[in-house]
Amino acid sequence: MTAATGLAQRTPLRDDAIVKAELVGTDLLERLVAALKESVAIDMVALAHVEDDIDSVLGDCAPAADHVTQLSLRLRSALAQLVDLGMPAVRNEPEGELAIAVLRACEALKELLPAQGDESLGHLRRVALAAQNILDQDLIDEETLDHVAFLAGEAT
Repeated sequence: MTAATGLAQRTPLRDDAIVKAELVGTDLLERLVAALKESVAIDMVALAHVEDDIDSVLGDCAPAADHVTQLSLRLRSALAQLVDLGMPAVRNEPEGELAIAVLRACEALKELLPAQGDESLGHLRRVALAAQNILDQDLIDEETLDHVAFLAGEAT
């Protein structure tokens, strides 16, 4: 079989894919874009509140049981972003303090979110400590966090 014959045989499959894409229309694309925008907004709010959330988790009083899941989800989102921000520096210095903090963060993010009780509070504290460890490495300055809060609609 020559290359031209092989290409001719594959072209109808490509044409079918184009027809299917046209059938999907812009409705699906608009929904996907809206979902992505919502996801980015949620992540920005999580990062904007990361310091306040850490303080509420690691402070003198434990968060109320009905806030643990919400705090966990928001802190996990912020922690994942902090890990992403730290990875380029970790590649340059794989033995440094930031690398250790990122490794701890990845371990915390691997954990499943417990349903309730002391396990969920313990998980929340591990995630908060991991986020604090990364922030302690001066990966993100205060001005950047303020800018993120402004963009997230949480102007300070």
